[in-house]
Amino acid sequence: MIRKQLALFVSIGMIVAFSGFVIPAVASGNSFGPVQSVAHGVPLFAIVPEKQGSQSSSAPTTYPGYIPIQIWDGYQYTSNGSYNSSYGSGETIAIIDAYGSPSISSDVNTFDSAFNLPAINLQIVHPFGKVSRNSGWALETSLDVEWSHAMAPAAKIVLIETPSASNTYLINDAVNYAYNVTHANVISMSWGEAQSDLTSAELSQYSSIFSYVASHGVIPVAASGDSGASDGTSTITVNYPSTDPSVVSAGGTSIILNNPTSTGASYGSEYAWNSSGGGISNYFTEPSYQSSAGINASGRATPDVSYDANPNTGVWIYDTTNYEGLSGWIQVGGTSASAPQWSAIFADIQNIDGYGSINGVNVHQVLYKIYSSLDYSTAFHDITVGYNGYYYAGPGYDEVTGIGSPVVYQLISLTPDF
Repeated sequence: MIRKQLALFVSIGMIVAFSGFVIPAVASGNSFGPVQSVAHGVPLFAIVPEKQGSQSSSAPTTYPGYIPIQIWDGYQYTSNGSYNSSYGSGETIAIIDAYGSPSISSDVNTFDSAFNLPAINLQIVHPFGKVSRNSGWALETSLDVEWSHAMAPAAKIVLIETPSASNTYLINDAVNYAYNVTHANVISMSWGEAQSDLTSAELSQYSSIFSYVASHGVIPVAASGDSGASDGTSTITVNYPSTDPSVVSAGGTSIILNNPTSTGASYGSEYAWNSSGGGISNYFTEPSYQSSAGINASGRATPDVSYDANPNTGVWIYDTTNYEGLSGWIQVGGTSASAPQWSAIFADIQNIDGYGSINGVNVHQVLYKIYSSLDYSTAFHDITVGYNGYYYAGPGYDEVTGIGSPVVYQLISLTPDF
């Protein structure tokens, strides 16, 4: 049984404590779970208690707990800080989540209204049969849909809901469906399991699927995991599918924004989130895009890139499918927040620079060529502080934060040159 912990804040009086809840994805068999999890040993934060878990339609205004315009400005999606509602136009992001959420349509509408976002172009499909309610995955679904939309507001979002969290549904069926039926440009996957729990035959089978869709231009993006370098096991391992060489692996950081208000913020500092998954695969060999960039590893190293994930510097979502007594506005985190927002970034780049500029065939080459160039410090924040229980962040590439977090408008500007 795969068990993953979901990260969120739980109100205790005027103090919001950080607490984890174990979510069994399915009763038995190989399966994936949402890769949000708890970061242990973090301090408590004061948050206005009536907003945490409140179903009020008004927007949260308490910090920490970031809102879309603050993350938009923090990672500089535009050079002047203005929100561009046309970002992602013409592109399709497929989000794959087990069970989905029965309230996602109304929840994302409330989210959009609260933050003055354009209405979402959302299509919900469950092509493999009826889905049941699962409150943990509903929370995951709210995060994936709401925040991919916030960062690529004009993109079409196709939510593919599967009837269970088995790898047969999530990879064999849903990834193929995303490519063959939805014709998505990008696939967002905020789930995974320890690579060490999968057999060589399984890894070979799943990798052939990702290799196929990537070779046909689709960018698969996966969360790197939220249990540090051990990925919730007793040994050092990595999280699959983020470790697949055809998948872009998104790791986690803690971002500190300057002057967060309801109208924006600015980048302050950033350090590695101590629960960010990452490491070196003992199954996949080091891909040429990493060795050519001077990364000397014994196998495929993850993550590739990173983004705010620490729930203590987390983001607000709106979810009315009751989770452990919480419903409404909830502050969450995890690399589950990294994957959908990096998926949005790729959709934004494709929208502005064209599909040929970055796609499943060349995405890793583009990222690592920028990393190896004089433009690296322009397009990325190099995260040099922190560790995930085994690997340390440091100058250049590391197995906690990859090549770093984005300066989005610079990435958009530079991508066609690589």
